[in-house]
Amino acid sequence: MSSNTRRATTWLALTGLMGAAAITGSAAATAAPAELPVYAVRSVGSTPDQAAALQRAFGLKDVQLAEDGTVSFADESTYLRVPGLDLGAGKPDEEGAETTQTALDLDSLRRLRAIPVEDATKRALEALRGAGLLPANATPTARQTTFEVVDANQNAVVTAPLDTAVSFTFTLDGVPLEGPGAKLRVAFDGQGAVAGLTHATREVVKAGSVPVLSLDEGRERCAKVFGASVRPTGVSYVYEAPPLSEKVDRLEPGLRCDGVNSDGAAVQSVIVGAAVDARLPEPDPVDPPREEGAVTPQWTWRVDVGSEGTGACSGLPWTVNNVNAFNNRFTAAGVPVQFSWVNHNAWERDFKDPVFPGGQDHLYADDVDMTYWQGHGSPTGFSFAGCSSNTDTFLSKDEARWGNKDVEWMSLFTCSILQGSAGGQSWATRWGKAFRGLHQINSFDTVSYHSAVHGGKFANYLVRTPFLWWNKPMKVRDAWAQASIDTQPASVTWATMGPIGGGGLANFNDYFWNKGPVGPDTLPTYGYWRISGSS
Repeated sequence: MSSNTRRATTWLALTGLMGAAAITGSAAATAAPAELPVYAVRSVGSTPDQAAALQRAFGLKDVQLAEDGTVSFADESTYLRVPGLDLGAGKPDEEGAETTQTALDLDSLRRLRAIPVEDATKRALEALRGAGLLPANATPTARQTTFEVVDANQNAVVTAPLDTAVSFTFTLDGVPLEGPGAKLRVAFDGQGAVAGLTHATREVVKAGSVPVLSLDEGRERCAKVFGASVRPTGVSYVYEAPPLSEKVDRLEPGLRCDGVNSDGAAVQSVIVGAAVDARLPEPDPVDPPREEGAVTPQWTWRVDVGSEGTGACSGLPWTVNNVNAFNNRFTAAGVPVQFSWVNHNAWERDFKDPVFPGGQDHLYADDVDMTYWQGHGSPTGFSFAGCSSNTDTFLSKDEARWGNKDVEWMSLFTCSILQGSAGGQSWATRWGKAFRGLHQINSFDTVSYHSAVHGGKFANYLVRTPFLWWNKPMKVRDAWAQASIDTQPASVTWATMGPIGGGGLANFNDYFWNKGPVGPDTLPTYGYWRISGSS
């Protein structure tokens, strides 16, 4: 058997397509199967030969093959590149750190072009097919990553394409296969060269079946996981592909649970086991209650981070793991974690400006350089429902005034915060008032999927140590994009927005402190920018 034939067989085993239609939605509940297949894992990730084949197929100078078998590539000169003008040193940050001023180059933005989605799809398919690495019956979807600029009156100035990305979706016996361990994405720059590549898969083969719940029964299981504060709105069958670094010997059928919480916020999609005897997620350990009057020491003069999240009390079983992954990576890099509150200890007042009754963001979310949040959200804010009510259960966009103390980057792993338009208001109209020195909001345009690893990946891309040509720290917005690409299905749109000051001054090229240039605090006197793309 030739090496190309072996690779094609591997991909066929990965997708395991038998021509069956995916069973989703309540209409299919009565026709739900009594059993669904189980798949045994035969191998994980790519071999060195397969990584080399990908490199040749796409004409790359090199690729990174990680220990877990993930293949990745990012061309620093073109990956998510936004044209900018160097304006020299800016005023020092509140911590006394040096800053570098960068302005948007609007003329260059207007000249940007991207290859059509049809051409990008064709190039990706031909290259993968030529290398013998095209997944059998995998489905490509392509869209352009865009950079938008609006003025202070919300008038569109320019919308420019940064790349054209092709993402593949997978199925097993017609049921979606989703997760960090089922990722194939190729991004082409304006000249048609590959600017970014992510490839993480397992070889699996069918190995029997297990009895599964019907979708009506599955809805009841979703309700148990979500808890009293979330109403399930949809359930469907899915196979979850955990990160390649997570050693699993089989993939079992799962249920994708969607819902809405008591604040009306869309909840992150959660996947639980579909097998009749599947175990529900273990409850979070109960932390001691947080004291009402307790505050953390204020450390404006040092570089630090903070984190919060609502977990099992809001139907999100892996928030504690995700937040801890974020904290641990920064701690390992020597960056202090000033505060970290989860579940009933995560409070709305920690994000609310003191100008509003009870607001204490100057002691928490606005007293560190980056705050990371995981929980439920909507275009108008994020929710603490089911977990706490200090001072209430919903942080509204109108109560956010960030950066007037310290925070540069507010990273919100929640749903739909930066949705393009909602309730007749654009992303800039809704969140523009939050920028009082804040450099960026990192979040999503769409509903996102619950994750136990996003925070750790995001932190790692920010603070990692260079090795040869790769492993260099990423810009903050690029790190958010890549962590989201790594962990979210292709249907999820990540996004980052920021302010534009006089002369086009903007912080779209920020790195985390001590990892690259950082811009000075900038007020949105000119307008706002937003970058968004598919996962």
